[in-house]
Amino acid sequence: MQKSWKILMSLFMVMLLSMSVTFAQSSYYEVQEKTLDSEFVEGKYPVVNADNILVKSRINRQITKIINDFNQNVQQENDIGRDLTGFIGYEIKANSDKVFSVIINCSTMYKGAAHPNTYAYGLSFDEQGNLIQFSQVINIDKQSGKNIYTIDNLNKEIKAQVGQHLFDFHKDVTAFPQEFYLDENMDLHVLFQRYEITPYAVGLVDVILKK
Repeated sequence: MQKSWKILMSLFMVMLLSMSVTFAQSSYYEVQEKTLDSEFVEGKYPVVNADNILVKSRINRQITKIINDFNQNVQQENDIGRDLTGFIGYEIKANSDKVFSVIINCSTMYKGAAHPNTYAYGLSFDEQGNLIQFSQVINIDKQSGKNIYTIDNLNKEIKAQVGQHLFDFHKDVTAFPQEFYLDENMDLHVLFQRYEITPYAVGLVDVILKK
């Protein structure tokens, strides 16, 4: 059992690290990969290098806060006797002069568990390095008069893009999920976590709402 659990963790780590790649079509910012190898958490995360010190600082501060908070939470779980291992990974979704977007994956696995529990954070930054808020995206959509980012449209796109994978008991969502990002076309992607609207095996659900 001990050996099987270690093998499972090793395989998951390889899978998670393989996701730490850049999917963006262009590379406006130089991105360096940093390795975290603490007592209970390991993996890689991105660090942005930019000519503008403020932009660089704003982006990296948000990313490292997620990593540090996650590392601290896993440490605290182990401090109270819970045998918990953490893994981190990332996917760059946009790297342009308009937007820098990244998904940070934070996974935990208790000893003996069948599979890890993963939460994906979606982060998008404007040209000044400021974290883009969901309310800003919605307001811009409303001001344009397009009204694309509505619950009705979201439910239509969920069925169109993910329909065959949804839970049998799935009902229309009544609110947007917390995590999102903007791609290089400035289209909105909303992220549903594992188990949220689909079985675990489907993985993270990325639903795009094109303008």
